[in-house]
Amino acid sequence: MDSCHTAKTRAYALAAAVLLPFLLSSCLITYKDFPPEMIGREAPERSYDLLSYEIDPFPFPDEGGEGAVRSVFNNQTPFVNTVGVAEMPRAGVFCRVTVQWNEPGWAATIFRYLSLLTLTALPSWNTGESYVVHYRLYIDGEERKDFAYPINRRTGLWIGLLPVSWLNLSFPTQAEAFESTAFQFFEDAKPVFATLQPHEHILN
Repeated sequence: MDSCHTAKTRAYALAAAVLLPFLLSSCLITYKDFPPEMIGREAPERSYDLLSYEIDPFPFPDEGGEGAVRSVFNNQTPFVNTVGVAEMPRAGVFCRVTVQWNEPGWAATIFRYLSLLTLTALPSWNTGESYVVHYRLYIDGEERKDFAYPINRRTGLWIGLLPVSWLNLSFPTQAEAFESTAFQFFEDAKPVFATLQPHEHILN
């Protein structure tokens, strides 16, 4: 019984390994309506002392977006020290990052599954999936502002897209789209950071 189960598992794994590259090559994915000029932006000057943050788990399949936001908070903020925490501290600067996911409609979901069942011979197209990334900024436990940034995702799945699948290399990735919102947040939050107490500034 165990050997039979193992054989089936290996067969499924082999089928997935063979089919996955084909399915990915039949797919075009684009992200829109985020600030593209913020992709790959250099780290700002470190002018402040400590930032605490919490990033809620993304409620959708993560393709690098959460890691990109976390990387910006860990390495590319205007704060000398950043630390991830499990709850908001009573004092200091704190940011909670959450993502609101507007899922694809039921029709788009059904057609996507039908396309996959036919190995993308049946085309599907989804333009209704979107996200809103919220950066809620608190100082000493008081919410100062909710910075919200939309991202829209467009997906096409069809065997006829194979000849142009290379276009994915020129489209922004999920990681780049979400990274750009993190950089935009730190840019837009400058007026709030300017109100910090003198002891929270770094003297050059």
